[in-house]
Amino acid sequence: MRIHWILGSVLFVTLPLCLGQSLSLPSCSQDDVNGEPAVERIVSDLRSHSFPELTQIDLRMRPFHSQADYFRARFSLARFFAPLRMRYFVEVNPALFSQQAPPDGVCSVLAHELAHVITLSHGNRIRRLGLVRLLSKGYTAQFERRTDLEAIHRGYGNGLKSYRTWVYAHIPPNKLRGKLHNYFSPDEIAAIQMRLQVQPDLFAYWSKHVPSNLQEIQSAQQ
Repeated sequence: MRIHWILGSVLFVTLPLCLGQSLSLPSCSQDDVNGEPAVERIVSDLRSHSFPELTQIDLRMRPFHSQADYFRARFSLARFFAPLRMRYFVEVNPALFSQQAPPDGVCSVLAHELAHVITLSHGNRIRRLGLVRLLSKGYTAQFERRTDLEAIHRGYGNGLKSYRTWVYAHIPPNKLRGKLHNYFSPDEIAAIQMRLQVQPDLFAYWSKHVPSNLQEIQSAQQ
Protein backbone atom coordinates (compact mmCIF):
# COMPACT_ATOMS: atom_id res chain seq x y z
CA MET A 1 0.00 0.00 0.00
CA ARG A 2 2.84 2.38 0.79
CA ILE A 3 4.37 2.12 -2.68
CA HIS A 4 0.97 2.76 -4.27
CA TRP A 5 0.65 5.94 -2.22
CA ILE A 6 4.09 7.10 -3.28
CA LEU A 7 3.47 6.40 -6.94
CA GLY A 8 -0.01 7.88 -6.96
CA SER A 9 0.97 11.07 -5.20
CA VAL A 10 4.49 11.86 -6.28
CA LEU A 11 5.87 10.14 -9.30
CA PHE A 12 4.17 12.38 -11.81
CA VAL A 13 6.32 15.47 -11.45
CA THR A 14 9.53 14.69 -13.24
CA LEU A 15 12.70 15.81 -14.92
CA PRO A 16 12.20 16.52 -18.66
CA LEU A 17 14.64 15.81 -21.43
CA CYS A 18 16.11 18.75 -23.32
CA LEU A 19 15.31 18.30 -26.97
CA GLY A 20 16.46 21.30 -28.96
CA GLN A 21 14.98 24.54 -30.22
CA SER A 22 11.27 25.28 -30.31
CA LEU A 23 9.21 24.53 -33.40
CA SER A 24 6.33 26.65 -34.74
CA LEU A 25 3.75 27.34 -32.05
CA PRO A 26 0.02 26.63 -32.27
CA SER A 27 -2.27 29.61 -31.85
CA CYS A 28 -4.93 29.91 -29.15
CA SER A 29 -8.05 32.05 -28.99
CA GLN A 30 -10.34 32.63 -26.01
CA ASP A 31 -12.65 29.90 -27.31
CA ASP A 32 -9.85 27.39 -26.91
CA VAL A 33 -10.18 27.20 -23.11
CA ASN A 34 -13.94 26.93 -22.73
CA GLY A 35 -14.21 23.16 -22.37
CA GLU A 36 -12.38 19.84 -22.21
CA PRO A 37 -12.78 19.01 -25.95
CA ALA A 38 -11.09 22.28 -26.84
CA VAL A 39 -8.22 21.53 -24.45
CA GLU A 40 -7.85 18.11 -26.09
CA ARG A 41 -7.47 19.87 -29.42
CA ILE A 42 -4.80 22.14 -27.95
CA VAL A 43 -2.87 19.09 -26.74
CA SER A 44 -3.16 17.53 -30.19
CA ASP A 45 -1.86 20.74 -31.80
CA LEU A 46 1.00 20.95 -29.32
CA ARG A 47 2.05 17.38 -30.08
CA SER A 48 2.04 18.11 -33.81
CA HIS A 49 3.79 21.48 -33.65
CA SER A 50 6.21 21.26 -30.74
CA PHE A 51 6.32 17.72 -29.35
CA PRO A 52 6.55 15.36 -32.36
CA GLU A 53 8.36 12.80 -30.20
CA LEU A 54 5.02 12.20 -28.46
CA THR A 55 2.99 11.41 -31.57
CA GLN A 56 3.21 7.65 -31.00
CA ILE A 57 2.57 7.84 -27.25
CA ASP A 58 -0.77 6.66 -25.82
CA LEU A 59 -1.75 9.99 -24.26
CA ARG A 60 -5.23 10.78 -22.99
CA MET A 61 -7.10 13.50 -21.12
CA ARG A 62 -9.06 13.15 -17.90
CA PRO A 63 -10.40 15.49 -15.20
CA PHE A 64 -9.26 15.92 -11.61
CA HIS A 65 -10.28 18.25 -8.81
CA SER A 66 -8.04 20.51 -6.76
CA GLN A 67 -8.07 23.92 -5.10
CA ALA A 68 -4.46 24.68 -5.98
CA ASP A 69 -3.69 22.94 -9.30
CA TYR A 70 -5.28 23.13 -12.73
CA PHE A 71 -3.08 20.73 -14.73
CA ARG A 72 -0.91 17.71 -14.05
CA ALA A 73 0.67 14.77 -15.89
CA ARG A 74 0.38 11.13 -14.80
CA PHE A 75 0.91 7.61 -16.07
CA SER A 76 -1.36 4.60 -15.65
CA LEU A 77 -0.57 2.76 -12.43
CA ALA A 78 -2.41 -0.35 -13.64
CA ARG A 79 -0.23 -0.54 -16.73
CA PHE A 80 2.90 0.32 -14.76
CA PHE A 81 2.53 -2.93 -12.80
CA ALA A 82 1.45 -5.03 -15.79
CA PRO A 83 3.22 -6.06 -19.03
CA LEU A 84 1.12 -3.64 -21.08
CA ARG A 85 1.92 -0.67 -23.26
CA MET A 86 2.20 2.39 -21.03
CA ARG A 87 -0.55 4.98 -21.07
CA TYR A 88 -0.15 8.60 -20.02
CA PHE A 89 -2.60 11.27 -18.97
CA VAL A 90 -2.78 15.03 -19.00
CA GLU A 91 -5.29 15.87 -16.29
CA VAL A 92 -7.32 19.09 -16.31
CA ASN A 93 -9.23 20.63 -13.43
CA PRO A 94 -12.74 21.51 -14.77
CA ALA A 95 -12.68 24.65 -12.58
CA LEU A 96 -10.36 26.09 -15.22
CA PHE A 97 -13.22 26.60 -17.66
CA SER A 98 -15.10 29.11 -15.49
CA GLN A 99 -12.05 31.12 -14.45
CA GLN A 100 -11.17 32.95 -17.71
CA ALA A 101 -7.65 31.58 -17.89
CA PRO A 102 -5.46 33.29 -20.53
CA PRO A 103 -5.42 31.20 -23.73
CA ASP A 104 -1.67 31.57 -24.29
CA GLY A 105 -1.14 30.57 -20.67
CA VAL A 106 -3.21 27.41 -21.09
CA CYS A 107 -1.22 26.46 -24.20
CA SER A 108 2.06 27.03 -22.41
CA VAL A 109 1.26 25.18 -19.21
CA LEU A 110 0.05 22.26 -21.33
CA ALA A 111 3.45 22.38 -23.03
CA HIS A 112 4.96 22.14 -19.54
CA GLU A 113 2.87 19.03 -18.85
CA LEU A 114 3.87 17.45 -22.17
CA ALA A 115 7.51 17.95 -21.19
CA HIS A 116 6.72 15.81 -18.14
CA VAL A 117 5.23 13.14 -20.39
CA ILE A 118 8.46 13.05 -22.40
CA THR A 119 10.36 12.02 -19.30
CA LEU A 120 7.71 9.58 -18.12
CA SER A 121 7.77 7.85 -21.49
CA HIS A 122 11.56 7.36 -21.61
CA GLY A 123 13.56 4.66 -19.89
CA ASN A 124 12.38 1.49 -18.20
CA ARG A 125 9.85 1.12 -15.43
CA ILE A 126 12.46 0.39 -12.78
CA ARG A 127 14.01 3.81 -13.46
CA ARG A 128 10.67 5.44 -12.73
CA LEU A 129 10.69 3.95 -9.24
CA GLY A 130 13.71 6.15 -8.56
CA LEU A 131 11.45 9.17 -8.85
CA VAL A 132 10.33 8.67 -5.27
CA ARG A 133 13.04 11.25 -4.58
CA LEU A 134 10.31 13.74 -5.38
CA LEU A 135 9.07 13.28 -1.84
CA SER A 136 11.78 15.86 -1.19
CA LYS A 137 10.58 19.42 -1.70
CA GLY A 138 14.02 20.35 -3.01
CA TYR A 139 13.80 17.81 -5.82
CA THR A 140 10.26 18.84 -6.71
CA ALA A 141 11.32 22.46 -7.19
CA GLN A 142 14.35 21.46 -9.25
CA PHE A 143 12.35 19.15 -11.51
CA GLU A 144 9.48 21.57 -12.03
CA ARG A 145 11.81 24.46 -12.82
CA ARG A 146 13.74 22.27 -15.25
CA THR A 147 10.43 21.45 -16.93
CA ASP A 148 9.73 25.18 -17.17
CA LEU A 149 13.11 25.60 -18.86
CA GLU A 150 12.12 23.02 -21.47
CA ALA A 151 8.84 24.82 -22.19
CA ILE A 152 10.66 28.18 -22.41
CA HIS A 153 13.25 26.62 -24.72
CA ARG A 154 10.48 25.44 -27.03
CA GLY A 155 8.99 28.94 -27.23
CA TYR A 156 6.36 28.97 -24.49
CA GLY A 157 7.92 31.45 -22.08
CA ASN A 158 5.50 34.32 -22.72
CA GLY A 159 2.51 32.07 -22.14
CA LEU A 160 4.02 30.72 -18.94
CA LYS A 161 4.32 34.29 -17.66
CA SER A 162 0.64 34.87 -18.43
CA TYR A 163 -0.37 31.64 -16.74
CA ARG A 164 1.66 32.26 -13.58
CA THR A 165 0.21 35.75 -13.19
CA TRP A 166 -3.28 34.30 -13.58
CA VAL A 167 -2.80 31.28 -11.33
CA TYR A 168 -1.40 33.36 -8.45
CA ALA A 169 -4.81 35.06 -8.29
CA HIS A 170 -6.80 31.81 -8.57
CA ILE A 171 -5.35 29.64 -5.82
CA PRO A 172 -5.76 29.83 -2.04
CA PRO A 173 -3.31 32.38 -0.56
CA ASN A 174 -1.63 29.70 1.54
CA LYS A 175 -0.60 27.86 -1.66
CA LEU A 176 1.17 30.81 -3.26
CA ARG A 177 4.47 30.31 -1.47
CA GLY A 178 4.71 26.75 -2.77
CA LYS A 179 4.03 27.87 -6.34
CA LEU A 180 6.75 30.53 -6.13
CA HIS A 181 9.18 27.99 -4.72
CA ASN A 182 8.55 25.21 -7.25
CA TYR A 183 8.09 27.16 -10.50
CA PHE A 184 9.66 30.16 -12.19
CA SER A 185 7.83 33.43 -11.58
CA PRO A 186 7.04 35.83 -14.46
CA ASP A 187 10.09 37.95 -13.55
CA GLU A 188 12.34 34.89 -13.50
CA ILE A 189 10.97 33.70 -16.85
CA ALA A 190 11.59 37.13 -18.39
CA ALA A 191 15.17 37.09 -17.09
CA ILE A 192 15.73 33.61 -18.54
CA GLN A 193 14.39 34.74 -21.91
CA MET A 194 16.70 37.76 -21.95
CA ARG A 195 19.75 35.69 -21.04
CA LEU A 196 18.98 33.00 -23.62
CA GLN A 197 18.63 35.61 -26.38
CA VAL A 198 22.24 36.64 -25.76
CA GLN A 199 23.65 33.27 -24.61
CA PRO A 200 21.54 30.40 -26.01
CA ASP A 201 24.06 27.87 -24.69
CA LEU A 202 22.95 28.74 -21.17
CA PHE A 203 20.03 26.38 -21.71
CA ALA A 204 22.32 23.35 -21.54
CA TYR A 205 24.04 24.77 -18.46
CA TRP A 206 20.79 25.54 -16.67
CA SER A 207 19.46 22.07 -17.48
CA LYS A 208 22.24 20.71 -15.28
CA HIS A 209 22.36 23.60 -12.80
CA VAL A 210 18.74 24.67 -12.39
CA PRO A 211 18.52 28.23 -11.02
CA SER A 212 16.47 28.53 -7.85
CA ASN A 213 16.01 32.30 -7.83
CA LEU A 214 16.33 35.47 -9.90
CA GLN A 215 19.85 36.21 -8.70
CA GLU A 216 21.14 32.84 -9.93
CA ILE A 217 19.56 33.50 -13.33
CA GLN A 218 21.11 36.94 -13.64
CA SER A 219 24.56 35.86 -12.47
CA ALA A 220 24.82 32.56 -14.38
CA GLN A 221 28.11 31.93 -16.13
CA GLN A 222 28.93 28.95 -18.32
